[in-house]
Amino acid sequence: MKLLGLRLCEHDSNISYFDGTKLHYYKSERDYQIKHHGYDDLITWRDDIQRIFGVKPNEIDDIAIVIDPWQHNFPTDNEEFFPAIDYPLFKADCPVQRINHHYAHALSCFPVNNKIPDVEVVIDGFGEINNAWTVFKDNKVFERGYEKEHGSPGVEMFLAGKWLNIEYKKGSEYDIAGKLMGLQAYGNHIEEFAKILPQSILRTNDIFDKEKWFRFVGNELVGTLKPLDWIRTVHNHMGDVLVKFFERITDNDYNSIITYSGGVAQNVIWNTKLKNKFPNLIIPPHCNDEGLSLGAIEYLRIKHNLPKFKLDNFPYCQSDVSPEDEADDQTIMRTVEMLKEGKIVGWYQGNGEIGPRALGHRSLLINPMIKNAKDIINKVKKRETYRPFGASILKEYVKEYFNTDVHNPHMLYVGNTTKDNLNSITHIDGTCRYQTVDENNGVYHKLLRHFYAQTGCPLILNTSFNINGKPILGNKVDTIKFFNEGDIDAVVIGNTIINSSIQGERHGRF
Repeated sequence: MKLLGLRLCEHDSNISYFDGTKLHYYKSERDYQIKHHGYDDLITWRDDIQRIFGVKPNEIDDIAIVIDPWQHNFPTDNEEFFPAIDYPLFKADCPVQRINHHYAHALSCFPVNNKIPDVEVVIDGFGEINNAWTVFKDNKVFERGYEKEHGSPGVEMFLAGKWLNIEYKKGSEYDIAGKLMGLQAYGNHIEEFAKILPQSILRTNDIFDKEKWFRFVGNELVGTLKPLDWIRTVHNHMGDVLVKFFERITDNDYNSIITYSGGVAQNVIWNTKLKNKFPNLIIPPHCNDEGLSLGAIEYLRIKHNLPKFKLDNFPYCQSDVSPEDEADDQTIMRTVEMLKEGKIVGWYQGNGEIGPRALGHRSLLINPMIKNAKDIINKVKKRETYRPFGASILKEYVKEYFNTDVHNPHMLYVGNTTKDNLNSITHIDGTCRYQTVDENNGVYHKLLRHFYAQTGCPLILNTSFNINGKPILGNKVDTIKFFNEGDIDAVVIGNTIINSSIQGERHGRF
């Protein structure tokens, strides 16, 4: 049986395909090199599945799609989570069903969840029409919130970012909330202001309503708040409100198994507050719309009563262009030497990681002990100086370098750094978005082990292999172009090293 899960139109299109034996995943932005690429014509995807997977729509047994209904005049029914659709562009010799946006988010957690969740939480900008969040229990809707009625943490973060004039390129509007998460750390938390803010997620509009608060000019406190102080306080408070929300929907059972997805689940500051309260919180690396096709195909798996799907080598499961080989010990040692010398290394290994974070297969790397490493990388990435960088660390040393021992393989939480010589990975608020690395990370784990053996430092500054406003690289041609046009010192593509001093130094082949 061949099954197709589709996330189409507007932004972040992705496709999941089950060929009867194996599950495949493809995100179009890596291929097209257009940030947040979407199939707005609803046609091109048909050519792509034939090109990428060698299959035509009329060869598929069942199709499930997640689509923004308002864009293509699809009927919307919030009570029907998987209606059959009749649309000419999808004509095939099989059923076609449209899966509810939030329901697909919830189902997409299957690659990281082997247990039956007590609660499934989805919070984003909005899903079907104006749903800002949905809580599922026992595979049924437990609670819903609406953006127009209650507000949305995702939308309000976006609007707050625009109010602060956060710069963004066309097509990257969806990155504003993430940038604001970094910028808010430069403000001061004003507890007196936090005390008068609403205490419920049902009043998100009120929490973020800057006009409302700035109208209180008679209130000496509110009237004197600086914009960054205001957003820092509101951001901190929203994290506390989310904790109370999770407490309410779990009846204060802190041992509840909770899956959490949607774009808001990318906020690592809020995630950390939640994880500290709920240790069994589960967030997939593809918690944003990148995971929707996986939710769609999981629906089809359940529908047809098939064995549970497994994504090979998860989270390194992009159907992008992978090298023909991987870095051997000699190449790894040469890479370590370059990092010790303060060089910037582009690291391109295997298939790309699913989700927006670079997890050691499509990464720019630099020695974190270099005092100006952050400035060097910012110049390469052409990105804002207020945004923090993450780091990859050997799992067994987390507690030694951070105030936490939370296993964090997908960079979804932060910890406070405890060493004085790591300024380049430490944000102004003392935090770092870290990635725990173990044997499951393959060649990247070997690189970190050798770097630690040579330097005594078990971590490396790790940021995504791209320029600000562009997608993470998805093929070798663009990777070499990046090297030729950028300011990095070397790229390691599989077992091949190309550097600025010895063009084409090779320990292997493409």
